[in-house]
Amino acid sequence: MEYYLILMMLALSYTSQYCASSSLCPSTYDFGQNGDGAFQFPVFHEMHPCIQASAHIANVQETWYSFEDDRIHKDRFLMAIGLGTPAIMNLVTIDSGSALSWVQCRPCPIRCHNQDEEAGRIFEPHQSSTYQSVGCSTEDCGYVHETLGIPFGCNEEQDSCLYSLRYASEEYTAGSLAKDKLTLGNNFSIDDFLFGCSGDDRYNAADAGIIGFGGASYSFFLQVVRHTNYTAFSHCFPGNNRNGGFLSIGPYDRFNLQFIPLVEYGSHGDNPVYALQQLDMLVNGIRLEVDPSVYATRMTILDSGTIDTFILSPVFRAFDKAITAAMLAKGYAREAAGKNEICFTSTSDSANWRDMPTVEMKFVRSTLKLPSENVFYRVSADKICSTFRPDVAGLTGVPILGNRATRSFRVVYDIQDSKFGFQAGAC
Repeated sequence: MEYYLILMMLALSYTSQYCASSSLCPSTYDFGQNGDGAFQFPVFHEMHPCIQASAHIANVQETWYSFEDDRIHKDRFLMAIGLGTPAIMNLVTIDSGSALSWVQCRPCPIRCHNQDEEAGRIFEPHQSSTYQSVGCSTEDCGYVHETLGIPFGCNEEQDSCLYSLRYASEEYTAGSLAKDKLTLGNNFSIDDFLFGCSGDDRYNAADAGIIGFGGASYSFFLQVVRHTNYTAFSHCFPGNNRNGGFLSIGPYDRFNLQFIPLVEYGSHGDNPVYALQQLDMLVNGIRLEVDPSVYATRMTILDSGTIDTFILSPVFRAFDKAITAAMLAKGYAREAAGKNEICFTSTSDSANWRDMPTVEMKFVRSTLKLPSENVFYRVSADKICSTFRPDVAGLTGVPILGNRATRSFRVVYDIQDSKFGFQAGAC
């Protein structure tokens, strides 16, 4: 497979790295810790003021970027971390669908993506006094290889453990496992944070990399949550660029939340993904014409790093039929799109967001009722598309609840009590 070739190339060409440094700057955007002991982080869909300052961009405090034009955002949601000593601040994508965190490193021996200066400087390990390579015979190396399904990956000459990780989007990263000091805000740090130092990637974004919240012990979430008194995280990704988002790790407020049983499972028992059991789906209060047993064949993966929501093909066909009939009845015309997309054009000057079909996803114990802005997204003034796509457009047989469907919702991954909470209109 391709990632074995990548690992061999890295073993032959990977060299140590060096770095210019910058320090974290004071900001009201820094993370904090509430009275219950939970860590709280801002979520960015605009440039971080500290990074703007380090990039010498003037008049940055009021700079906003729309979803349509923001190169660094691209429907991803970002948080700020600091790596190394002195700390280099980077913006990274929040991803509940994977566990290994990584940033690209310099020099890049094979291929790396273009990282915007707004995402921070590229991490260069030689400039960090606390950087450590992970050895090939260590437990960390063996565990990461086991959970990622990698039979071997080692630069024996440098005793450096190599990794390779491919995503459903066909993006990938490969590089060396490392440990370094993780800095959050200006007043909290974790020594020996395990992450990937990427020297080869295919990454369709301009931030520094991915921060993993998955179920393996080396995820960012599980490395940080040890410093709180409750194993949970929650977030609210804003639905527009006027509202702020947030993320927290640790205990949470249960007020106004509805709950669904949360399951951790995966192809590798030690690297679980978070999932829910869907039971049904409705458009305008009417059940889709789908045998309910179809839903029971698969669990729906929760993945904040995926944009669209993927549903099983029989469900998608029934949804397409129902949503198209409902939209035609409201005066919209079906757009000639690909077979894996559902798009409409308005016969008036613009889409009326207050007059859209309602969509509900029924899970065990609770129903997720989606506002129209979580079902559709605007492509142009008179064209909108549905965020729902068939599984064959992603991973066949794998339903995924993406971030468009849950924007403006506070969602809670309560690992300790095995439940998923949600609250509409929280940000």
